[in-house]
Amino acid sequence: MKAPRRLDVLVDGSNVVMYVTDSRGRGKTSTLKSVISELEKAGLGFFVLFDGGIRRKCDNPRYIGRVEEEYGFVVPSHREADLYLLYMASRVYDCYVLSRDKFAEYQRIYPSLRRRRISYVIEDGRLKFTPSLEEVKRIHERPSSLTARVNVECSLNHLKEFLSLTVRERIVERHLRSRREALIERGKAKSKGFIRVEAKDKKMVGKAGRGRGKVMLVEAKGVKQVSYSSKSGLTNLTWTPYPLNPDLGRLTGYASPRTIVMLTEAECINVPQPVKGRCMVKLVQMPPN
Repeated sequence: MKAPRRLDVLVDGSNVVMYVTDSRGRGKTSTLKSVISELEKAGLGFFVLFDGGIRRKCDNPRYIGRVEEEYGFVVPSHREADLYLLYMASRVYDCYVLSRDKFAEYQRIYPSLRRRRISYVIEDGRLKFTPSLEEVKRIHERPSSLTARVNVECSLNHLKEFLSLTVRERIVERHLRSRREALIERGKAKSKGFIRVEAKDKKMVGKAGRGRGKVMLVEAKGVKQVSYSSKSGLTNLTWTPYPLNPDLGRLTGYASPRTIVMLTEAECINVPQPVKGRCMVKLVQMPPN
């Protein structure tokens, strides 16, 4: 299946998988298959986000891998998918979240949550959605795109971290540890994507991979621009430094949900988190001398 042209629904994949469990307590991926089938029948564009560790909690890890490859993403193990689901639905894509979770701790951060959540239940072996998918499609039927506009301020070091996350090459990571000033470049290839550094002066200091998709490490002086586009074409970002502070700049363009997660991990985008619990201060009266 090709990526949808627009994004109407973000699916809380772990919530759906764990809705029904087997005798061993593992979530049934058949529920997610049914949800995806219904979304496809309704003609809705969707993307699935999973909590880290979902593969060891479900009955079919291979299916999770297939979903992730086509239209999903497993977030880093130290994060919850909720953080990204609600931020993207409310602040980035203006879409719905499909989940039985009411996200009570997020109500103050995202007051529009009540009207953008799709709940579901299985009755007599059939899925029932509230609101119905037909209603969602009618409300959300408008010209839109899967990709979202990005316009944020971030440092060059944060950008380097983001690019290293997209490349995922151990050789590159080793080089970057020894050469902290190095930037990543990659020639355009259908299976890898594209990274280009424009600078007054740059030289190659290392490389990994083969062919047009190989990754190169460059030391650059006077960076003018850094460009990144994903292999799917759903992400196209440009970082431009500020004239008075070249270590800080503006990141603009558009990004897929997968890229939004990685931008957050690299601290290029700050996603608000709920405060869990309250800090109680106990005043103790000192006895008189």
